[in-house]
Amino acid sequence: MTANPTDRARRVIDRHLFVPHYLAVLANGMIWSQSRFYLENYAAGINEVRLITVIAHTPNQTAKQLSGILVMNKSIVSRSLGELKIKDLVREETVGRSRTFTLTDAGCDLNEKIVRISLERERRLLAGFTPNDKAILIGYLARMFDNLASTVDLEQMAADDRSGNSAAAK
Repeated sequence: MTANPTDRARRVIDRHLFVPHYLAVLANGMIWSQSRFYLENYAAGINEVRLITVIAHTPNQTAKQLSGILVMNKSIVSRSLGELKIKDLVREETVGRSRTFTLTDAGCDLNEKIVRISLERERRLLAGFTPNDKAILIGYLARMFDNLASTVDLEQMAADDRSGNSAAAK
């Protein structure tokens, strides 16, 4: 028999007041709709589109650099770059021991379409926001991104949970 949640006090996360919830839901919704849209209209997946936009902005990056910029697993980056090469949207150049990537003419053409659509999507998403609201939001998001690394190393808390030494385990 499971305990009735009302039998003891429990801490819960109110998703309406929990910032990571909103960030995750927004990201999931945007990625899902963008992925479907780009696959249906341009035969490019969301990871490929993300790589195209970064390469357009900052060409001649290695797969490792692209992985860092996008906070994306390097194997996914490499696989997506392979697809982009097959589709003739990126070209690979060897510089010393490094392989860097730039857009082909077809990649530049697709990037133009992506930029137009992305800016319209942003405009709709930020409806009702002033330019100052947008600047403040970007500042907050940039600060959160800077704090992201500090959220990864929570092994000690998990170890405490396993050993029964945490507040949650008591």
